[in-house]
Amino acid sequence: MFIVSQCLVAIATLLDLASFQFKSRNAILICLFTSVLLTAVHFFLLDKISAACLMFLAALRYGYCIFARDLRVMIGFMAMSISVVYVTWQSWISVIALVAALLQTYASFQTNDFTLRCLMIVGTLCWILHNVLVFSPVAVLLESVFLISNIIGLWRFYGKKAVIG
Repeated sequence: MFIVSQCLVAIATLLDLASFQFKSRNAILICLFTSVLLTAVHFFLLDKISAACLMFLAALRYGYCIFARDLRVMIGFMAMSISVVYVTWQSWISVIALVAALLQTYASFQTNDFTLRCLMIVGTLCWILHNVLVFSPVAVLLESVFLISNIIGLWRFYGKKAVIG
């Protein structure tokens, strides 16, 4: 199962790589929706139930955010994330996944893609730490690629303007 889990997250990595190279918030969220579903299955295969459930919730959240951004729903997703970790608690490492999920939930509901990108960076750093601690090397690679892609996209759309402007 370990090899299958790493293959699934490798496919998710390609989607993450593409995600932040789009300017469109919806295109970013569609890529993330698909990537996170694959990552959820990956964590289930590794028996990391808290992380798997948080990723499944993240997929639902990204799917919802493609069409709407009601802040009451954001609070609902945050409450569900906290509840999921409470119910599926495995170790203190689950807290790192929860912090990542909460940051990225807040990011998903932002209307400004710059704010979305910046918050995603911090959440991604939390997921990298989580994935190192649960020993999922391809998931570390996935989140690292996601982080680099996000930073490149941030530079392409905002950094050049700051330097030129």
